[in-house]
Amino acid sequence: MPTKNIFAGFGLRSQFVNLIYQELMKRDFVSYADILALHYKRPKDYYKRISLDSEPGNGELKKAFPEVLKALRKASPECIEDNGQSKGKAYRYVGKDDDPLAEERKAVVQKSVEDYVAFCKASAGILPASWFSSFFENTQMLLDTNREAKEGEVRICSGLEQNLTNIDLLPVFYKAITNKKVLCFAYQRFGQEPFTLIFHPQFIKEYNGRWFVFGEADREPYQAYNVPLDRIVGEVSEVSDVEYIPAPKGFYQDFFNNIIGVTHEKGAKVEKVVIRTNTEYQHGLLLTKPLHHSQEEVLPFGEHDGQWYGEVKLMIEPNRELRGRILLYGENLEVISPQFLREQMKDVLKKQLVQYLDDSEPK
Repeated sequence: MPTKNIFAGFGLRSQFVNLIYQELMKRDFVSYADILALHYKRPKDYYKRISLDSEPGNGELKKAFPEVLKALRKASPECIEDNGQSKGKAYRYVGKDDDPLAEERKAVVQKSVEDYVAFCKASAGILPASWFSSFFENTQMLLDTNREAKEGEVRICSGLEQNLTNIDLLPVFYKAITNKKVLCFAYQRFGQEPFTLIFHPQFIKEYNGRWFVFGEADREPYQAYNVPLDRIVGEVSEVSDVEYIPAPKGFYQDFFNNIIGVTHEKGAKVEKVVIRTNTEYQHGLLLTKPLHHSQEEVLPFGEHDGQWYGEVKLMIEPNRELRGRILLYGENLEVISPQFLREQMKDVLKKQLVQYLDDSEPK
């Protein structure tokens, strides 16, 4: 019967196994408390005051630690020593090999890669076809995927249509970001004449089925210039005589942190936005599918002052994408504050109402 690979599997036990092994390979004494403190990001002496049993993961740790020690001793019987204490016992690796379980770890990594490749094949209905084709060009996997698609064997798909204008440029911009290349292309805003843009692509974002590339440009706004792929006309070429400008570390994480979508509106700042839900179903849906990562429930759905509703709050910059998301839910959501956002929602709804109250025939 084949020996079980201790690194195989998922969940907390597997996380502990990898963490224990990594710490032991540093050749310092490692205790159960050390591993728990690292896993839960506690101070090193945290468990001198708190019992290990108070942590829900301690049971899995008690299984994982002996497994790692047993596997190491099997590879080299004299490779583990302990500190000789009954309370606060710790173990140290003293073997000659700096990575005695390398083959076992490699096997698990290989299996993970194989599983991911299989998922990529199955998810050809989610990824844009051009993206998938670019990265798996001339491979058997692409041939197999195309054959399975023709035979109706695709098992995952997206509700968003990916046959968009210039979707084939996605791999071009991704590779330019990876290889730090400056690009030149013609960009045409809606209703305007195209102009040439020298562009340093830095970040790709999809929102609502549309793809955007952000980067440094040779015209305002220079930083975080936003290019929708479908507004590019003609060929995209590489510029060799311009030095690439990378984004500052963490810039785009901060850039998108306080907004929905891709738009920072002029003068906008982070506001506390309170939204009321008018049905229990809608309230539950909003809790499981939040509008923004900052969303918090501030009032559970129930009877309040003779009315039935619940409320959530967002710490967010109001923009057109936020207004659009709220409007999607119709009468089930109501902006309570800030007042200026409530007035903006009223204005949109009044204009819509006028359109529907107009008795004239549609043109």
